[in-house]
Amino acid sequence: MQGLNNDEVQAMSRVEYEANGNKIHLTSSIVKKYLVSGDASKVTNEEVGVFLQLCKGQKLNPFLREAYLVKFGNKPASMIVGKDTFTKREAKNPESEGHEAGIIVVNLKKEIEKRSGTFYLKGKETLVGGWAKAYRKNKKFPTEITVTLDEYIGKKSDGSVNSNWSKRPATMIRKVALMQALREAYPEDFEGLYTAEEINIDDKELNEAPVNIEDEKNKEQEIEQPPKPVQKEQKQYIMQLGEQKRLIEGKGKEADISKLEEFANKNGASLRKLTYDSANELLKALEEYKQVIDVEPVNTEKQSPEEVTKENIENDEEDPF
Repeated sequence: MQGLNNDEVQAMSRVEYEANGNKIHLTSSIVKKYLVSGDASKVTNEEVGVFLQLCKGQKLNPFLREAYLVKFGNKPASMIVGKDTFTKREAKNPESEGHEAGIIVVNLKKEIEKRSGTFYLKGKETLVGGWAKAYRKNKKFPTEITVTLDEYIGKKSDGSVNSNWSKRPATMIRKVALMQALREAYPEDFEGLYTAEEINIDDKELNEAPVNIEDEKNKEQEIEQPPKPVQKEQKQYIMQLGEQKRLIEGKGKEADISKLEEFANKNGASLRKLTYDSANELLKALEEYKQVIDVEPVNTEKQSPEEVTKENIENDEEDPF
């Protein structure tokens, strides 16, 4: 969109159209706030404008995730369509006579083989590509596409294969071939539309949940209720248990409560920031706490008869009874 003046950009910042019987009203602010996958703050007005025109021109409903605007960092934004957009549109086209798709493998005989579906023997056969055919009533021959795995396998920034391509390479490359065949067979339906698999975007990074603007606005207006404050009775009981469990030394304002503070921290609470709920949790922990009492060590050395007799005489002299 380089070269557009401000008036032209403004004209592209708002669109209204109909998609599958639904009236769609889209603005730049709605797109930036609810419909960007990735870094919404980095998307430009020009990129949003292109996305709006794409949705309008192709009658896509981004609220139902038929289209995505994807932006990561300072990289140019990508505009992709959802998983089922291609096959749904093909099915609705009166000229469609269906499609075939599969994978290309180097089989056990070391021969290159086109195979329907996605089954192959991992570790024994080598997956090398995908193929697809799209049939139209008004065309004598099908539109046939073959693609190589090396050209489309999705990779992360560090060069490693992303999770989808690592776990389901056959499914992914078959899908790429099918999307290309459908786009070539039905340019009027799929011009300018690409899927995540074709442009190296991991669809796990996409939020596939439908967007309801009214629900989103209601969520924004919800005010989080502040936590209920700690009660005076709770504080008093905490101090009482602290004394009983020997976690408080001394009385009154001069009392040392450092052991009680340490106990509270270990149990995920702060004596200075107690709430009603955290105070109850702390009280429960205090009630269950069993304090360790220091006991004088017992002399287990064997005493001589003379020492035992002397000790008994001394104890008898102190016994008032």
